[in-house]
Amino acid sequence: MMNKFYKYLSVMTLASSLVVNVSVMAEEKEQPGQLVSVEKVKNEHVNPTLWLPGNVISRVNAPISAEQMGQLLWIEDVGSQVEKGQVIARIDNRHLVLQMSRQQAQIKRYHADVVYLTSQKKRMSALSQKNNTAISELERITKDLAVAESEVLALSMQIKQTELAIEKTAIVAPFTGNISQRFAHVGELISVGRSLVQLVDTNHLDIMIAAPISIAPFLQKDAKVLVKWQNKLVELPVRTWSKVGVQSSRTFDVRLDAKDLTLLAGSAVTVSLPKEQVSKATLVPRDALVLREKETFVLTVDKENNAKKVNVLVGQGSGGWISVSGAIWAGDEVIVRGGERLQEGQKIRRGESLVAKR
Repeated sequence: MMNKFYKYLSVMTLASSLVVNVSVMAEEKEQPGQLVSVEKVKNEHVNPTLWLPGNVISRVNAPISAEQMGQLLWIEDVGSQVEKGQVIARIDNRHLVLQMSRQQAQIKRYHADVVYLTSQKKRMSALSQKNNTAISELERITKDLAVAESEVLALSMQIKQTELAIEKTAIVAPFTGNISQRFAHVGELISVGRSLVQLVDTNHLDIMIAAPISIAPFLQKDAKVLVKWQNKLVELPVRTWSKVGVQSSRTFDVRLDAKDLTLLAGSAVTVSLPKEQVSKATLVPRDALVLREKETFVLTVDKENNAKKVNVLVGQGSGGWISVSGAIWAGDEVIVRGGERLQEGQKIRRGESLVAKR
């Protein structure tokens, strides 16, 4: 009796499983494809653009040189991050210390002369009023006192110069930055003006573009332009540009403010700059763009609800939209959400919930 019961239970369980599988298959048949969010392409007036190569550079990049001669005792290593005023190298200053000691001894001697001649002058002035001494003797003492005072003043200035020279044997960073190169080694005899390190400000970066002179009339300060590197696309403001072009190449320098980018100075990027007056362009949502190292594309939806890959060239941005050129027109549907792993030709289905989230 129990065996019959277990057989009956197994049959019922199998039947329930088949019913569930049939239901799932029916549901998948009714709603095939991957759930995505789509948006229609539109036309608007934007500035036509030109993509140009650019380089990330530091606004402050300078070789730091020695201002005193002597043997190099210590120097900061390459890659060190230093603050403004921090010591980055030291030069032997013993000869300057000895020089200052000699000057201090000389000034003591002349200072003693000043004290002696000052008292002599007072005494001779008193005798001169009583006609007990020659006027010429008073004049001689007055002259010697003036010479001694001048020597004290001159030696005081020399001591200050020597103190400054000693101070300059400790080379300090004139600004906060990173040491990218080292041009000298410990033990070398350093001459005045010898470059010791290359100091680069890594916090204040620019992107420099050699742009054709013809686009100069269309640039505006603080206008946002697109910058692309690797698989990233960002908008950066135009900070400044040169008012003089290079005659041989017919180009001029344009600088973008890149202080917020996590890029190394020397990195290569591409930049979209305006090249003409405002004209009508095709715009897609920024989220529809798929960026790859060698191409940029969007996924459109054809009449059979299949995903179709369309390569595009990116232009100027306009809020959450961006102008593109390629085999795409106003009214086409592009996939905005849910297409991260979608393959070309794969079936899709529109999801209202995803659209609402946008």
